Amino acid sequence: MKRFLLLVALLGTASAARAQLVNLISNGVRLGVHAGVEGSRKRQDAASGRYVATATYRGSSYYQKRTPVSKLKGPGGPQIAYQESVLQQCQVALLADSTSALGTAETWAMLHSSLELIARDRPDWNVDAYVEEAAFYQAETARRQRLAAKGRP
Repeated sequence: MKRFLLLVALLGTASAARAQLVNLISNGVRLGVHAGVEGSRKRQDAASGRYVATATYRGSSYYQKRTPVSKLKGPGGPQIAYQESVLQQCQVALLADSTSALGTAETWAMLHSSLELIARDRPDWNVDAYVEEAAFYQAETARRQRLAAKGRP
C-alpha cells in the first residue's frame, strides 16, 4: 500500500510539473506573439491612419489627416507637409465661403503630383485620407460651380 501511495504521489507530482511546463511554454508563446503583434501595430499606426480625423460639411463626412511636424522628418516629409497645408487651405476656404471654388485644376494636379512623390519617397505612408479629402473638395468645387452656372442669367 505504501508503494502504491508513493507511486500515485510521484505520478501526481510529475503530472503537475508537466502541466506547469506546458503552461510556461504556452505563456511564453502567447507573450511572444503579443509582442510581435504590438510591434507591427505600432509600425502600422505610425505609417497609416494615426492622425486621421473625420470632418463633416453639409451632412457629408470625409477624412482629414494632419501630421505633427515632429513626425515629418525623413524622406517625403516636405511633400507630406505641403500636401497637408494645401488641403488645410481648401478646408479654410470651404468653411469661409459657401459659393467660391476651393481650388483650381492646377491645385488638384499639384496635389496629385505631391501624392506620387510621397508614394515614391515614403511608400509605407498611408495617403488614403489625402485622396479622399482632395476628392471631397473637388466635388464640392464642382457643385458650387454648377450652382453658380444655374444662377447666371
